[in-house]
Amino acid sequence: MTENDQVTWGARRRRRFPPEHWASLICKGVWDETPDVRTFFLTPADESRIEHDPGQFMTFQIDTPGGVVERCYTIASSAARDGGIEITVKRQHGAGSAHLHDTLIPGSSIMAFGPSGRFGPVSWPGTRYALIAAGSGVTPMLSVLRTAVDRGIALDAVLVHVAPTDTDMIAADDIALLARRLPQLTYIPVTTRGPGAARPTGDLLTNLITDMADRTVLCCGPQPFMEMVRATARDAGVPADHYGEESFDFSSPESEITPAADTPVRSVTFARTGKVFECAETTTILAAIKAAGLPLPSSCARGMCGTCKTFKHAGEVTMAHEGGIRQREIDRGFILPCVSRPLTDIVLDC
Repeated sequence: MTENDQVTWGARRRRRFPPEHWASLICKGVWDETPDVRTFFLTPADESRIEHDPGQFMTFQIDTPGGVVERCYTIASSAARDGGIEITVKRQHGAGSAHLHDTLIPGSSIMAFGPSGRFGPVSWPGTRYALIAAGSGVTPMLSVLRTAVDRGIALDAVLVHVAPTDTDMIAADDIALLARRLPQLTYIPVTTRGPGAARPTGDLLTNLITDMADRTVLCCGPQPFMEMVRATARDAGVPADHYGEESFDFSSPESEITPAADTPVRSVTFARTGKVFECAETTTILAAIKAAGLPLPSSCARGMCGTCKTFKHAGEVTMAHEGGIRQREIDRGFILPCVSRPLTDIVLDC
């Protein structure tokens, strides 16, 4: 054990990790959950503390051979532990997750932004929960369970996790241990292949969660899966304000509207750099920024992740977001350029 290792055992005051700026995280540990899912333990390079709510995510810059890509991953670890975070990532065909699996090793660093997002018990308060997940969509549910255990919360929840086989069940052993400390947790794994396989349908869910109407439903998984769960919850009588979901399926971002010849055009000014460009009222500000060849961190392009959040010094916009910004941030003057269209000339803090 080094002298520095010895120091880290002691308590000390630490500043907060900046949630609205990119900063460096150091990989301190890596382990496999399933053959194609890996967990990474990351701590701030400046030894600050990461404050987050269970269910939030962070956005990461992944330096791939084809250039830097930005990807969002849910924090899977407990919100009661602020020394670092865990992200649990499934290897997919895209460059982001595959490169992360291949290159993020103990000692390496990665740039991160956040925590961001509105999902989980803080944003969807309730007394009893139905946590419904498919595949790696179980990661925010893990944060919910781990936080409940660490904070001594008597969580009343049913967790339904759908995966192809038993081997693909992420953190199944860990959930079993958590269930020993959460006596009101019912864990129901559902496999879609092999012996005892079941197709995830609305009928299956209502049979597994007979009191769904009396629970706050939180769902995370692929878009078609969430559409099924959403319809099932609605048909079961779950009120709209008792249903929340999180997804990072950004394959079909909101399409841009081609401006007509008489569409008003507004100017957008970057206050710090002095850059000025035009943006039609029917065009998102992010699209105009990209068209002008200017840099701005972004990821989902749907108003969900909050990566592009920017302070607006002047001007008016119309903005239709999906949870990537909080009302108090809007009240302070922040916007999401990815879902904001200018109504007047705009000045941004860039």
